[in-house]
Amino acid sequence: MPIREERVAGLDALGAATRLLHRARLADAETGIWEADDLQWWWRTPRPSDTIEQSFWFDDEGPVAAAIFTDWGRCWGFDPLVLPDASPHQRSAVWSRGLDLIDARQLPCVEVLARDDDTDTRLRLTTAGFVATGERSGTTWMQPGARPAVPALPDGFRLVDRAHAEDRPHPMRPRNGNDVEGRLRQCSLYDPELDVGIVAPNGDSAGYALFWNDTVTGVGLLEPMRVEDAYQRRGLARALLAVGLDRLAARGATRLKVGYATDAARDLYVGAGFRITTTDQTYRRPE
Repeated sequence: MPIREERVAGLDALGAATRLLHRARLADAETGIWEADDLQWWWRTPRPSDTIEQSFWFDDEGPVAAAIFTDWGRCWGFDPLVLPDASPHQRSAVWSRGLDLIDARQLPCVEVLARDDDTDTRLRLTTAGFVATGERSGTTWMQPGARPAVPALPDGFRLVDRAHAEDRPHPMRPRNGNDVEGRLRQCSLYDPELDVGIVAPNGDSAGYALFWNDTVTGVGLLEPMRVEDAYQRRGLARALLAVGLDRLAARGATRLKVGYATDAARDLYVGAGFRITTTDQTYRRPE
């Protein structure tokens, strides 16, 4: 089947990446790092990379590979995405295009996240001059039937979601900008009833969590979750997690997933019943 390369930007690129990651997950339940929801979450705030034409490869059924660049501010992220059965030639084409674009755009700092069990990617990274940073992360999974029971909130605290609390400022605005809600609503997988928060007795936003239900793959994802510093150690994170997982199960999610980047997050998720399946490390190409 012939494969063609195309350049796509903005929401069209996000749509193509969504279709590519759907194909990858349906082909292999354990492949890769990212879900389509992850890249849709990345769309939450305007970035210079929104206007960049990303490189995609298509066959007659849709996208089969991509070299995705995201401007994270302090550094650019490069994510080489391929289907699980991609040939060595296709994998090399994606990497070559990515490295060419790094040089052409003169990007001063580029990072790639690689699984520890992905020897092919780690070899390509070291060959291209990327160095492990020591920043560790990982992925955990759970079956819906193993999810924790929903606990009661502390007295005076209440649960809200964006489908029923649109009169309140979105709790993610302070960290993600005033456009966050509008950008999320541009995403095909966003569900305002899965965008949940906890309001403190004084009206403050005490915490929030965003859950994604991908009806194409059956994966329910948590990304992100935060409890504000003033409201830590009251069981709010456990409550947010349990509420969201319960809503994902009610919508028919067949597998539940969350990644972690800190020991505290790992311990929270493992304590709730998630199982660590893969670990990752960030690699950076020095300036």
